[in-house]
Amino acid sequence: MKADILIKTLSETIDLSPQLIAALESSVYLEIYKPHQILHAAGNIENRLYFIEHGVARNYFYNQFGQEQTVRFWEPGDIMFSYEGYYKVSSYFYVEIMAESRFISITYEKLYELEKLFPETGILIRRFLLVYQQVDFEKQQLISLPTEERYRYLREHNNSIFLKVSAKIIASYLHMSRETLSRYMSKRLPQKSDK
Repeated sequence: MKADILIKTLSETIDLSPQLIAALESSVYLEIYKPHQILHAAGNIENRLYFIEHGVARNYFYNQFGQEQTVRFWEPGDIMFSYEGYYKVSSYFYVEIMAESRFISITYEKLYELEKLFPETGILIRRFLLVYQQVDFEKQQLISLPTEERYRYLREHNNSIFLKVSAKIIASYLHMSRETLSRYMSKRLPQKSDK
């Protein structure tokens, strides 16, 4: 079934009733995207939640200099939940597909319906909101670090992203120039234990 992996992931958060499982199975869609497709554009209202089964996506906006500023990445196993979309507010961000991707989606309208019918849906939605806030907080902490520590943190916590997206996009995520990132990538940074 197309919802199996999503249901397995959600079941790690809360026990899902058989009725909710059946409702999810009949409510989700399988979506396949190619690299560089824009899934959402700034100014539009995002209308559905996505579970990433395969692929990579990023969230970005244009800064005051007209340059792309990457805010976050989503990878397999992640749930792309839009705080703005859930509350029917226009998004500030673009969502771009970075590699061929396979998503399972469900509309926010359907989530509202499920929340009325199944109390555990509300618990899941609150969990999505908390994860959204946590990721935002962690990103704020990351960009407050000196540039080398930002690079080291990403290498230690999400090294695989360097194989999936371009150095230009990683540099925008780390709030540093591409040249600075290239310099760090070209040399072996001392490990904390080396100091």
